[in-house]
Amino acid sequence: MRSFLALAILTFTVQSCLSISDSERVPCLPGTDESSCQNLGCIWEPTNDASPDCYLPQGYGYRATSDLYPVENGQAVDLERTGVLSMFGDDFDKLTLTFHEMDDDMLRIKIAPKDVERYEVPLTVQGSGKPLSAKKYSYAIENVPVFSFKVVRDSNGAVIFDTSLGGLTMADQFLQIAVKLASGNLYGFGEQEQPTLRHDMNWKTWGMFARDHGPDGNVNLYGVHPFYMNVESDGKTHGVLFLNSNAQEVLTTPAPGLVYRTIGGILDIYIYMGETPEQVVGQYTASVGRYEPPPYWVLGFQQCKWGYNTLDNMRAAWQRTLDSGIPFDAQWGDIDYMDRTLDFTTNKNEFGGLSAFVDEVHQADMKFVPILDPCISAGEPAGTYPPYDEGDKMDIWVKNASGDPLLAKVWPEDYCHFPDFFKKVTEEWWTKQLGEFHKAVEYDGIWIDMNEPANFVAGSVQGCQENKWNNPPYKPQTDGGDSLLDKTICMDAVQEPGLHYNVHSMYGWSEAQATNRALRTVLGKRPFILSRSTFVGSGKYTSHWLGDNFSGWDDMRYSIIGVLQYNMFGIPLVGADICGFVGNTTEEMCARWHQLGAFYPFSRNHNIIGALDQDPGSWGTDSLVARVARDAIKVKYSLLPYIYSQFYNSYNQGGTVARPLWHEFPTDEQALGVDNQFLLGPAVLISPILEEGAIRRTVYLPPGDDTIWYDAITGEKKSGLIEVESDLQNPSHTTPLHIRGGYILPIQDPETKNTVQQRATRALSLLVYLDSKSEARGNLYLDDGESDNFNLYSQFDFQAAPGVMELETVMNNYDDAQNWRIDFIRINGVQDPVGKVEINGESTNLFNYYPDMEILDILPQNLAITEASIITWQPDQP
Repeated sequence: MRSFLALAILTFTVQSCLSISDSERVPCLPGTDESSCQNLGCIWEPTNDASPDCYLPQGYGYRATSDLYPVENGQAVDLERTGVLSMFGDDFDKLTLTFHEMDDDMLRIKIAPKDVERYEVPLTVQGSGKPLSAKKYSYAIENVPVFSFKVVRDSNGAVIFDTSLGGLTMADQFLQIAVKLASGNLYGFGEQEQPTLRHDMNWKTWGMFARDHGPDGNVNLYGVHPFYMNVESDGKTHGVLFLNSNAQEVLTTPAPGLVYRTIGGILDIYIYMGETPEQVVGQYTASVGRYEPPPYWVLGFQQCKWGYNTLDNMRAAWQRTLDSGIPFDAQWGDIDYMDRTLDFTTNKNEFGGLSAFVDEVHQADMKFVPILDPCISAGEPAGTYPPYDEGDKMDIWVKNASGDPLLAKVWPEDYCHFPDFFKKVTEEWWTKQLGEFHKAVEYDGIWIDMNEPANFVAGSVQGCQENKWNNPPYKPQTDGGDSLLDKTICMDAVQEPGLHYNVHSMYGWSEAQATNRALRTVLGKRPFILSRSTFVGSGKYTSHWLGDNFSGWDDMRYSIIGVLQYNMFGIPLVGADICGFVGNTTEEMCARWHQLGAFYPFSRNHNIIGALDQDPGSWGTDSLVARVARDAIKVKYSLLPYIYSQFYNSYNQGGTVARPLWHEFPTDEQALGVDNQFLLGPAVLISPILEEGAIRRTVYLPPGDDTIWYDAITGEKKSGLIEVESDLQNPSHTTPLHIRGGYILPIQDPETKNTVQQRATRALSLLVYLDSKSEARGNLYLDDGESDNFNLYSQFDFQAAPGVMELETVMNNYDDAQNWRIDFIRINGVQDPVGKVEINGESTNLFNYYPDMEILDILPQNLAITEASIITWQPDQP
């Protein structure tokens, strides 16, 4: 140990002032010019690029004062600060870094002040609980020139997490760690409207702090997800979570690397080893919580508008969508259905017949979803507004620093209070209010909005105290000028876990958790919640939409990136407002957006008060938009058995529903940069037209030894870069789709009004797409689409090999599965002419082979899905 420390001291002395390459600099804050930089004790060397002119010396940071020593499930090391350089003051001199070996695939690294109690995120990140047996990682520490550590993938020796860039900081309100990455293929961190899925590594900063702000460039938005994925040089992939709920930011660097900063808590890092991208997401969601398969109807098309203003207008929009022949599952209500925007009320004048209308919606086998905002009006006469009266009696409110309920201003005419959803008593109150409201309006799901929490005044109506919480010494790159208080509540407000400063970005998470449990009680079935604000682990409780987007072509394209990111974050049921929320769309844009939005996992047309109506029927029931929307949505409905099965696969095994090409082709350099196409599951590739005036686009179909891509309409085989055409004026054209060979898709006839009527047919088709080995596989998940007992399901696996396909029952606990049947099978890629087909050993003549298309169609007669079946086909006999 003496030689270890002596070497560290000597190296520190020699190297503390040495120059560092531009790409590996760690900025010294708040040094903005030569004088301020040198006064801090940092190095000033101006550059001609985006590299920081003021940066930390190599000797800045901590040194190990011990060797690694054993602790429960891992090892730890003690650290001591190297010098007096302090960027924002109140640095901790002594730290303990602990490596917790949580699983073979999961390592936790916790860095905290020694013997000092600090806030930690009130969320449990879980390992499997199994003993380690084949650990995929190792770690090592260095003390030259200062302390750093590396995490290595054992299978190939690749360094995947390396802190040798320096810059480690642990102060009261400024924490920082710099990381050298395995490659520049970096994805994740949110929520912002990012212009590319793969990060620009040229010194770009992204802030993360929940905020009421529509998607609009480099601005922190509603959710906070400090999780990233990094594709290594050989395609192996790992993920990293920085578990922290304070205001934070990440700076990407060309090292390639990143600098992560936050202003509270501890540095709590979780590394997920993968090796495939889908395995990374599966490991991540296993640790923070997975999204259950949603109610089946939620996968259908839905519509809303803030600004129907009357029930007549809402009914008219609903009716014209039905009249347009568009499959349609849910009508939504925004805040204009309320009495003076008071939660749990309805406007008796303009929406007096809402309850009867919802009954009518239900009679049509459809659903209704209303919005609720968290801030409860405190201005109604005593005894007239039970949500406030009962909440006040139960003491559920977020408090200000003086201990009184914090007074905010949101939609209600009077000031309002925010419920503290971290309190158990608040959940009891919330459950009662949702139950009473359901007696008045029999809703089927709940939309929770404005839960960042959003506030129309800065901090509170009465202002906020001048202190270090409301005015921290460092503010990450977040919108709102120099203040964290803009459009939200005071940071020194008090909630159950402590200061709002620490849990601000978890407000939506806490509300979603309470709402999920409440709806299980109120509805007695699987809940559906849509939340604007989300956090790590929110996918266990809620879905998400991408917020108040704009009616713009860029917004439409960027929505694909948002959908893919949220699937990485473990919230697979996600989509953007189709045709845009803010502003007036155009006919062409709305048509194109429906071609894309039909395939969002969550598909809803929604726009703002004062804007022109944009639901498909508003353009005319026989209009271009109605026709294009109808065609695209019908394709989506035909795929719903496949898509629903992908949600089950995500819940059961982990992984995404919507995914980028690189999740399936991580070694394909071109696929790593594609973010204007996306896959649903592993097999269905959507490549929408995203440019104004265009009718053609380039599509990338990754080639491979076994990979074949089929045009979903013509069945033609394709690969590589191709050009596709989708002309809005051509009724035979729709969203360009390709199906990946090697997969079997269960589908249903979309010629029904909604999912309830579609499922009632109990008829399925199987579309088989053979790969170059003439093999394919798939699965089907069946349940009643609404029960929250996930033991009551059936699962079926399909396997195809040359000349044969097998249907196997894996689980059969869903009683109605015995009534489902397969009435059509199409096998694509059958190269040899077929002269004989047998189903379970019995010959059938009900088949057709199309040699020019290499397609074999088989018409089974009432083939029960629960029947283990073997289907064979043979060439013509000479």
